[in-house]
Amino acid sequence: MTSAPPFATTEDLADIIIGADRRPLLILTDFDGTLCEFQSEPEAVFLGDGLRTTLSTLAAQPRTRVGVVSGRRADDVRRRTGLGDGLYYAGLHGMEIDAPDTRFEVPGFGARAEELQRLGALIAQTVAPLRGTLVENKGLAVALHVRAATPADRERAERAFWDLATPALEAGTLRLQRGDCVFELLPNIAWNKGDAVRWIEADAARGHGAPFRPVYLGDDQTDEHAFDAIGDRGVSVMVGSRPSRARYRLPDPAAVAELLARLAARGRTG
Repeated sequence: MTSAPPFATTEDLADIIIGADRRPLLILTDFDGTLCEFQSEPEAVFLGDGLRTTLSTLAAQPRTRVGVVSGRRADDVRRRTGLGDGLYYAGLHGMEIDAPDTRFEVPGFGARAEELQRLGALIAQTVAPLRGTLVENKGLAVALHVRAATPADRERAERAFWDLATPALEAGTLRLQRGDCVFELLPNIAWNKGDAVRWIEADAARGHGAPFRPVYLGDDQTDEHAFDAIGDRGVSVMVGSRPSRARYRLPDPAAVAELLARLAARGRTG
């Protein structure tokens, strides 16, 4: 059974992250629910000015690299953070990665675009009468959001989703990625946020000439893969109250902002 990691103060967690380990830091974080509070409309979520300044400060430190790993598209994350170049932006749960000096895409991840577009249109049409539901078309993924729906409409939307998606899931052409009040269809390729973390670690090490100590902050079930990938090599932080395999816990995005501000103030330049 998954345990509940202990809550940590931001001061204690900053001490743990800096610690006696003098490896440079690779700070990776989820976007929605971690850097930013959830909104009923995903289009309404943007990084605040204060946190943008903090992350820019961290990214400018010569022995720190920063990245955002999200279920959103990589270019959408870049736009919503407003952080520009020099960071890692991993989209579609890491299936595409915009790195400072290169770009990565999982081989074959665009092969199911037509099928996803067709299925996404059917799901959107079916759940349209249900208030509080939203179908997000990401081009190479389709996500049904039910956070703002009533329990009854949520049940109806989920039933419609399963009715339409089950044939493709059983055929093995698509896979389901469940999140917090989200049901997402993706190409059936074995790749997740944990794989993205390992790819980013390797790329950062090549560019710096030395391995980094990874730090990952996330709130969603999809972030568990990233926590597992880091293991004991770095610091994993669950944001929120659900059970998790992360080593530590913070209560909310406000605490994440406070932690990152502490890290930015301490710096890692030596």
